[in-house]
Amino acid sequence: MRRRVALTIGLAIALVAAAPRDSAVIVDSGSTNTQGYKIQVWSDGTASITPADRFGAAQGAAKAFSVPASTVARFFADLAAARKGAAAGQSCMKSASFGTTTHVVWHNWTSPDLDCPAANALTAALVHDVGEIRQTSGISAEPLRRAPPAQPVSPP
Repeated sequence: MRRRVALTIGLAIALVAAAPRDSAVIVDSGSTNTQGYKIQVWSDGTASITPADRFGAAQGAAKAFSVPASTVARFFADLAAARKGAAAGQSCMKSASFGTTTHVVWHNWTSPDLDCPAANALTAALVHDVGEIRQTSGISAEPLRRAPPAQPVSPP
């Protein structure tokens, strides 16, 4: 019995190791108040985040991080479903200074803007996956719209 379990585990590891390594890139444009970024996610769970300008050009060094296996598996499965099912997006109004766009680029396919309301379940699944990956990378789920620091009041 132990030999059969060990053989099954060994076969599973060999199949995973033999599978080609896949990757996708999450691109956030940033805004006048937030830094844009690119997150490259590999099918083995390795990932990196690089600050980027509105045109996608790197603005700093990449920082490596790991994405949980369950999140990576769901992300790539949802990408395949979204691409095959033609995930729909809808345009939405955005502030000229606070508006951002977020897309996933995978195998020459670009997702709808994930910062707009999801038009179907395929797009909603990608929004959820990207949110988890962002959180794992250390990016807050909310845009960084900081109020100016409070100024001390001088006594009269």
